[in-house]
Amino acid sequence: MKAFPVMLVHVILGAAMVLAGCISTETKGTTAGRETVPGQTALPATTGPGYTGAGATDARYINLSWFVDRAAAYAKERGKAAALAEFNKVNGSFIEGELYVFAYDMDGNTLALPYQPELIGTNRAGLADPNGVEFIQALIDAARDGGGSVYYIYVNPEDNFRQEFKLSHVMPVDKDWFVGSGIYLPEVPAGFNATSRGELVARVREARAYAKQYGAEKAIASFNDKNSTFADGSRYIFAYGYNGTTLALPLQPELIGTNRLDYSDSYGVKILTWEIAEAKRGGGFVYVDYLNPDTGKAELKLCYVEPAGSDWFVGSGIYTEGL
Repeated sequence: MKAFPVMLVHVILGAAMVLAGCISTETKGTTAGRETVPGQTALPATTGPGYTGAGATDARYINLSWFVDRAAAYAKERGKAAALAEFNKVNGSFIEGELYVFAYDMDGNTLALPYQPELIGTNRAGLADPNGVEFIQALIDAARDGGGSVYYIYVNPEDNFRQEFKLSHVMPVDKDWFVGSGIYLPEVPAGFNATSRGELVARVREARAYAKQYGAEKAIASFNDKNSTFADGSRYIFAYGYNGTTLALPLQPELIGTNRLDYSDSYGVKILTWEIAEAKRGGGFVYVDYLNPDTGKAELKLCYVEPAGSDWFVGSGIYTEGL
């Protein structure tokens, strides 16, 4: 992969990681210009997704955000037809190294994909990556929410179309369609084997069945009991209300009862919003960057969630380490 130009921007990689279910210490103050609140962790500058040197990924992400903003502004100024024609040119003005513009309408129909023109006009709303993460739908949700970021695995045209971990950012052009782009992070281990994923799903469904049999109150109490089978180290069960209220988080009991709906990580990925959306659709996978309670380090985590009732859901996750 070509080296990406690093801008003259000083951003400390280690901005507050506010993630639904992450393990952290309670802090107040500021980190890299971002306010921290109880439940956030100020990570050291040598951790985080795709770390390649102090501030390196942060600089790439900031450039990514600017690139997407420029594409959205271009679309608003030139109009949809002219903008899409430019975005789909492999030698156009919106191809910058690993960055290229993709575009979809809010139903998941492909509008711009310069390196895969054969997919233009196809609907990809239900497309999942190798770990089962339905990322197109997640991108749609982020765009409808005014813009945001999503993790997933996708082919990298700059690396012989290899499947690599990717962080994408999207912005709506209007209520009907959106534009986005992404940076590739091949150094991030994102492989989760089928056996581990199957065990994860089974664990969440066991918790869901327990809640159905014994009721929400008893189930939530059990999920929060550190001595129960539902609080098995990094494989603990977490639970949230659809309104964002923390119901079960056995390794962060101080957050029980708090609302974390707007919490996002340092790259703008609104984890809890993503999990709620998947639960409301009947269940699904999401990626998070969490502190692993078993190692004390921030690591990529694949979470699975399912609805436990009409207004709340349960979930759990597995980390890449050891898989």
